[in-house]
Amino acid sequence: MRLWRRRSTPAATGPRPLNLLAVWVAGIGWRGGEYEVVVVDEQGHAMVGPTVFGGRRVGELVRVLLDHAARRGGALCCVVDSTNGTLDGHLMAAGLAVYRADPWVLPDRPPHGSVPARVLAATDPARLTRLRPETGSLGGRDADYRAAVAACAAAEGELARSGRWLVRGSGTRPEIALTFDDGPHPVFTPLVLDILARYRIRATFFCVGLCAIAYPELVARIATEGHAIGNHTWSHPYLPDLTRDEVVRQVEATGQVLGAVAGTAPVMMRPPYGSRTPAVLRWLADRDLTTVLFDVDARDWTTPGTDAIVAAVTSAAAPGSIVLMHDAGGDRTQTVGALPRIVEALLGRGLRFVTVDRIG
Repeated sequence: MRLWRRRSTPAATGPRPLNLLAVWVAGIGWRGGEYEVVVVDEQGHAMVGPTVFGGRRVGELVRVLLDHAARRGGALCCVVDSTNGTLDGHLMAAGLAVYRADPWVLPDRPPHGSVPARVLAATDPARLTRLRPETGSLGGRDADYRAAVAACAAAEGELARSGRWLVRGSGTRPEIALTFDDGPHPVFTPLVLDILARYRIRATFFCVGLCAIAYPELVARIATEGHAIGNHTWSHPYLPDLTRDEVVRQVEATGQVLGAVAGTAPVMMRPPYGSRTPAVLRWLADRDLTTVLFDVDARDWTTPGTDAIVAAVTSAAAPGSIVLMHDAGGDRTQTVGALPRIVEALLGRGLRFVTVDRIG
């Protein structure tokens, strides 16, 4: 087993401020609707786990890791893989050091899950990438991401002509669509819904399956209050890393959970991070899903401050805009604080708020 022992210079994949000779490592995997955690010491001996946490116990999972970080004076590294984009924001918001293991450094995954947590905890540290709030889950893979997106232009045009691709409305009517990704979350989603109800406006929520299966009552509230629901995959993976069968399983499992609560499975799908390849777009269209992106990014996931979130949206929004915000995936206190100011500013311009499926 590879241990966290390193005597050479830090890897090029990211700065490593910790003394890796004394660090403990937490591998965090997922399978189905649960997360698996293993904490190993500097000798590779398991100190915790494997311990399984259901989706409603994410707060407990974070507290367990914080407790072990405190015992080691902060020397705890949390390792996730690129199929698990649901936890890293929460872990970083709690002050934990988070690293990503990419597919080429790991063994094959099971059909609907990550590699086991113990494998993640034992991965060579030189082959991991340090994640930071300002760069997000895809830190270090920007060039890959841009190349994959650039290759999609022809496929996007073809899908747009068939009504299976949407970035913004036509702009011919004074309408705008607010969208919220990554939820539902037990704290932030209700706060967002309360604000929307106060202003009597509708939005679109692109839900993650792991969160929806944990909080079906929040999915039900979203639907009952007249908001639209979209598919945001099961575990928020970077889709170009997945096979066709994995992509299909991600969207179908999520659609089943959302459909069981809302009555019908969503026909709108937003790929995590906007990640895509021509093949991924075809696979989604083959499932009769319309891929929905956005033309205004609040960048609230970077937690830049409430004023910055308000400015990002109000300076770029125009008739037909689809606005990307988040109700989960990390601490969304700033998003909740910015939302009333955004709504009032856009209402003041005479814009009407509609769900994505109704934008003109």
